[in-house]
Amino acid sequence: MKIYAVTTKVRMLICFLACTAGACGAAYQASTQIRSHRMMDSLKPGQTMPEVRQEWGQPDIITDQDQNTETWSYASRANSNDIAATLLYTAAKEGDSGQFLDLRFVDGKLVSWSKQPHTMPAKRQSFGIGFGAANPHDATHF
Repeated sequence: MKIYAVTTKVRMLICFLACTAGACGAAYQASTQIRSHRMMDSLKPGQTMPEVRQEWGQPDIITDQDQNTETWSYASRANSNDIAATLLYTAAKEGDSGQFLDLRFVDGKLVSWSKQPHTMPAKRQSFGIGFGAANPHDATHF
């Protein structure tokens, strides 16, 4: 009987760990979707880049379109093409496809926003460790 009790405890522990791991991905997906909806409701034309970054954090993708125009993309549902990532992984990673909220800035001011499909590109950044405030341009930048 003692072996059965240990086996049951091990099974319960495995189930608990699996549920906990699955909750991380589900929580991430829920939080990015909620953030996206809140952004859609509260963004205002004319907001500056620092104001948007202060309120909503660093975008997942930054795209330079020309000298005066930049698009910031925030994940809304970034892991839609990968069930394992949706359930277990907690952040958008290279190759993930999904919906993003694109914010278009011209001359540093917000002019429009909309949901668009994207695939997370490979990150082009060097390894580094530092202390203090994060660099505002640490997002994937193209």
